[in-house]
Amino acid sequence: MKVERIVAATDFSRSAEAAVHRAALLAKAAGARLDVLHAINLSPLTGAWRNLIDGDGFSESRLRESAGARMAQFVEDLARRTGVMPQTHILSGKPAQAVANWAKEAAADLVVVGAHGEHLLLDLFIGSTALKLLRLANQPVLLAKQTPLFAYERILIATDFSPASRAAANLAASLLGDAELYVFHVYEVPFERELYYAGSDDDAVDYYRRIGQNEARRQMDEFILTLDEPERFIGRVRHGYAPVLVNQYAAEIKADLLVLGSNRQSELAATLFGSVAAHLVNESRGDLLLVPSAV
Repeated sequence: MKVERIVAATDFSRSAEAAVHRAALLAKAAGARLDVLHAINLSPLTGAWRNLIDGDGFSESRLRESAGARMAQFVEDLARRTGVMPQTHILSGKPAQAVANWAKEAAADLVVVGAHGEHLLLDLFIGSTALKLLRLANQPVLLAKQTPLFAYERILIATDFSPASRAAANLAASLLGDAELYVFHVYEVPFERELYYAGSDDDAVDYYRRIGQNEARRQMDEFILTLDEPERFIGRVRHGYAPVLVNQYAAEIKADLLVLGSNRQSELAATLFGSVAAHLVNESRGDLLLVPSAV
């Protein structure tokens, strides 16, 4: 998949500034077009409140004018720092839905959003707009958590060998041509608890773990061979609880981007990455790229 159009959403917060900066770096490296969006959402008001707000100068047209001026300064600063001058768009509506709709209509290849919005203290864990975008967007969504200091260098792709994981790995390879790519799988031994409950000793359980490890390695080798650029990927498997081990391994190799495939039929829940993605969206310290299986 060639990335030709990247969309970044901003509410002019620090988190959004970091996300747009990251989007600009990616667009520059990929030779892609960059669009920066800002959504204005005025909740429905009664006539009396509408008249009062309009009288104080808070009409939607006035807010759009103000946002446009702020956006112009925002992208001017961005161009000075990155050499990328994006197209800008002021939207109307609830931010997550407005951005998702616009990205779909524009056939964007990637949506980039900051982890937290302007009202950080009102956000529990990941900001509500970011989390809704992860659920609503048809495109891959990059959740930027860190201020970008350099291009991504080491990428961890968590996999359950599903089509969504394959799409995620191929996108990472296409988007990040010079990065190191690690594919990581966490396996469990079927009925491991039951073995203990049945009185099996540690040697017996270790025996089944070795069988599980060999099978996981075989599946990893086969999975990598199905990827578009198999020679670029380093495969690793470990036994245990996926949400914890993925974070641990990301820290171990100093990954600056975590990539997950996801089936979104039920809001991040359908495969292994239902629970894993939901956990890592909130718990991972680095940036996170969530890729739907349809990519």
